[in-house]
Amino acid sequence: MKLALSSQGTTADSVLGGFGRCRYFVLYDTDTGQVSTMSNEGNMVAGRGAGTRTAQDVVKTGAGAVITSQIGPKAVSYLKGKDMPVYVSAAQSVEQAVQEFLDGTLQAV
Repeated sequence: MKLALSSQGTTADSVLGGFGRCRYFVLYDTDTGQVSTMSNEGNMVAGRGAGTRTAQDVVKTGAGAVITSQIGPKAVSYLKGKDMPVYVSAAQSVEQAVQEFLDGTLQAV
């Protein structure tokens, strides 16, 4: 499964960030361990609706789930409407959040 993790950087050791206005998404494939990134800088500086626009962009990546440090209700509603689970983590890094997911310790919002 591909995970989309909101992040302030482009690597697994980057800080996990909030959803709508994060700088990047780290895309982690749980089957292969492959990591790629998606820029979110356009939505980062957007006015209202940044969360929903970001959710639309994340769906286009083919991710199967989202992990973030915080997310607004409109983005959650949009993602749930697309059958994409959302997890909120207090992890400090993308790598730690992935490990929480793999360990089964995250609860879907």
